Amino acid sequence: MKLNRISSLIPALFCLLLSGYGAFSQKNNTAEIYLDPIFKVNYGDATADKPQSKSWTTDHGQWLVVGDEDGPKLLKKDVSGWTRQESVNRAWLGLPSRADVWSKGDEVHIVLVGECALNVVQIRYSRHSKQYEHRSMGYLPIPKNCQSIETATITQDSKNEYWVCADMNEKIMVWHSSNGKDWSDSFTLADDINEDDISLIVSLKDQVSVIWSNQNTQSVNERIHIDGDAPNHWSAPVIVQQGDNNADDHLNATVFEDGEMALVTKNSVDEIDQPQFVLRVRDLKGKWTNVPYENLHPGLSPSRPIINHVESGKIFEIHSVKNKVNNRYYISVNEIEKQKDGWEFNELVQLKTKINGKNGDATSSKASFSSNGPKLIFFSDDLGNVYSFDLDTLK
Repeated sequence: MKLNRISSLIPALFCLLLSGYGAFSQKNNTAEIYLDPIFKVNYGDATADKPQSKSWTTDHGQWLVVGDEDGPKLLKKDVSGWTRQESVNRAWLGLPSRADVWSKGDEVHIVLVGECALNVVQIRYSRHSKQYEHRSMGYLPIPKNCQSIETATITQDSKNEYWVCADMNEKIMVWHSSNGKDWSDSFTLADDINEDDISLIVSLKDQVSVIWSNQNTQSVNERIHIDGDAPNHWSAPVIVQQGDNNADDHLNATVFEDGEMALVTKNSVDEIDQPQFVLRVRDLKGKWTNVPYENLHPGLSPSRPIINHVESGKIFEIHSVKNKVNNRYYISVNEIEKQKDGWEFNELVQLKTKINGKNGDATSSKASFSSNGPKLIFFSDDLGNVYSFDLDTLK
């Protein structure tokens, strides 16, 4: 399926919505793969949190940022596996561990999230030393009445302006920077959310989108900033969907090459034989189409979906599943395909580990996967183990 044909498929989606919802197919013979850890840290759930992207690929290699007890760790994949990048990691000692990554060329900006702290660090790849070097760190001004921040994400617009959004004190806040180092005071985009709600910021064609859940109003919402407008000039809120318990604090997105966006979210329906997730497609005019999928089955609890795609190719959805019968977890890897009667979600593989405890918090890159490069996803467990899987092995 060509991704730039999604807009032409939208009318068919309405037929699907009238007749039901996205079909999910789990084959009886779905492959199961047991993975060994690629790395271990002294920090449980090292790839959290839900909307964040922690990996990236360049011509120089594959990279990952994970949490650790004394600060985030930058890892690189080499012939011996995933190894620490000690020079950068020393500069990050004591910083918050939960990270979201924006990578462009040789520069990477990473927002680091603490209880009431947001830092943005900049690293640059040195072709001389053949490694990343720490360049700068900025502190985002946090209001004195801050009680907690659950998560934050970062992006850069077409004018090379930087943006961070986060939830704080039942509000959705956004910060702006012209250089990625010096940050504005926060702007409030929404002030009526539940303490459990979160947000996500995404760069689209000549605009930036902030999307958030609001469990108080059972809604998923969006506000838009046009690139080049005043930093505090945002559109009125757009309701992506409201009612029927469709909101929960699980958000992840991918942007197609034609500028359209696909968002996966979890709802709060939590009823057997009812969909737990919603695929939300935003066209170039800002119109949303919502496709529920992944029915809840007795004994199986799906959670934390993420989405990414191969350039002009396959769309992948990944989520964790808890088997409540044996208290074991696995990662479900799925391909999303457009069929004549709507969208279909086909389970490709179940990724399992040898531990008995929790694992999940799947993450990948903000950027789409290149057709001829690795297609890496990651997840972690509550013992500090980090796991990786290359979707290319599913060919």
